Amino acid sequence: MTTLNAGKIEVEIKAWLDNRSEMKKKMEKIARLEEELSEQDLYFTFAESKGYQRKRFRLRQADKRSIVTVKIPGVSDLGVEANREFEFEVSDPEAFKVFCKEFGMRTLIEKHKKVKRYSYLPDKKEFGYPVTIEINQVQNLGDFLELETLVDKDQHIAMASAFLKSLLDRLGVPRSKIEPRAYTELLYKKVGP
Repeated sequence: MTTLNAGKIEVEIKAWLDNRSEMKKKMEKIARLEEELSEQDLYFTFAESKGYQRKRFRLRQADKRSIVTVKIPGVSDLGVEANREFEFEVSDPEAFKVFCKEFGMRTLIEKHKKVKRYSYLPDKKEFGYPVTIEINQVQNLGDFLELETLVDKDQHIAMASAFLKSLLDRLGVPRSKIEPRAYTELLYKKVGP
């Protein structure tokens, strides 16, 4: 088992995107394209639970890798989330799914996402952490812009939140487009389990 992220704080914001091609042009001017890929996410929760659940973890399959992620909810401020994130890689996703089922888990929701992932390195005076920016096409939902960064300390959350909002402004995305709900919640309400 390979641990990928052990308890860093992920600060993220996502917003509905009206024009993918216009945003791609903007991204080409400020950031570096890292990868384009499709992600398939299975979210698991307790089998005896009913309906939508916030207590869940994810198995993501993308680019021949399978990564399990759990997010421990932290603060949420006007559409900006800050969660402690723990991740590890699994070598056999099918065996992991059997393991989950046998130990009392059920699939909460499945999510398919096409991702165009960019890396943005702000000036150190502006903000001290790298930012990942994604143009996402989420099946059954639509297009989103997602900005995220990983910080080490709780004291850096407010600074990260302010910076991500300012970057959203710089990219010309109105704050009214910010989506505070999780993709899983949106999908569950739209298509069910």
